[in-house]
Amino acid sequence: MKPNPVPAGFMPNKALGQNFLSSEAIIEAILDAAQIDGLRVLEIGPGTGALTQGLLSRAGFLCAVEKDGRLCELLTDRFGEKMTLVHADVLDADIPALMGSEPWHAVGNLPYYATTPIVLRMLSLLPESMTLMVQKEAAPRFFAPPKDRVYGPVAVVTGCFYEAKVVVNAPRSCFNPPPEVDSVVVRLARNAQPAVDGAAFLSFLKQAFSMRRKTLYNNLNKDNRIPATLAALEFPTDARAEALPPEALLKLFLALSHTND
Repeated sequence: MKPNPVPAGFMPNKALGQNFLSSEAIIEAILDAAQIDGLRVLEIGPGTGALTQGLLSRAGFLCAVEKDGRLCELLTDRFGEKMTLVHADVLDADIPALMGSEPWHAVGNLPYYATTPIVLRMLSLLPESMTLMVQKEAAPRFFAPPKDRVYGPVAVVTGCFYEAKVVVNAPRSCFNPPPEVDSVVVRLARNAQPAVDGAAFLSFLKQAFSMRRKTLYNNLNKDNRIPATLAALEFPTDARAEALPPEALLKLFLALSHTND
């Protein structure tokens, strides 16, 4: 499958992190890894449509969200009404309304400047799977263990709800124009863990990790339920978020949420 080339005269917007996939091998690797045959798919930032044409041939329903109006015009010319195309920032778009109540899957080549916000947005929605091209330096955030420098909300939600793996490495030469860094494709597939309110869990985690050297008790507004809850879960009452494994932080969140009922 040949990727759609960058149109003659089109100037990629550096502010939007526009580096378009140009490697047929990487495109095929992403499409194969995504495992979205006949399924509902959200494409994040379709760009010139390098992944889009392959997704259309496999997905049962495709919704693409693109921030650049120039690219929306190009995509409309190329694909017409074969998919739902939304001119919006994926951070602001009403993804639940666009994807509906059925299970859905996310695929995208994420802009480097907004990788973490987009990943957090997707994690708050807990799709069935995510197949994402990210900056190589960002990939460890999905896999970091407790006490690691980059252990935080991304690793916790991933560890609780997904089986994650690196699918393929994508050197900078796979893009046009080439970025200054290499990339990797990360695949996250939902596990059997019952779903929770992903947005509420992420909000809890952001507060829990807000000051990494402080205890959970201090970061969570000195909530008097926390020491007793930690003790009941057999964790130190003065524990910090960075020291607890993902499952422990989920148990704490659920325990505190239950006491609010």
